[in-house]
Amino acid sequence: MATSEKSNEGKTIMKDNERKVDDRLPKWLSSKILSAVDYVWQVRDEDNTQGEESKRRIKSLSKQLDMEEMCWVMMLLTLPKINDIIMDSNEAREFIATKKLERTLH
Repeated sequence: MATSEKSNEGKTIMKDNERKVDDRLPKWLSSKILSAVDYVWQVRDEDNTQGEESKRRIKSLSKQLDMEEMCWVMMLLTLPKINDIIMDSNEAREFIATKKLERTLH
């Protein structure tokens, strides 16, 4: 089998797997949503002056995705910030301290 045939076969298998996974997972974990998140995420640390490239990409996506899909994209993009907020809470600190204590007791 030629190299290009192997490459095309791999792409076909991946597409089939995407369809199978997309049918089983929640909407927010579909390949369409995750690809959109990746599209925006790729410019987060690059030369992204004042987030202009991210904003441009989000605007571009908003023309391609419906309102629900854009909500999922925006929510997934904010997860790292939400995680920081949660981990900085008193409850999280208490939970971590309790878990550390439990590990040292066993």
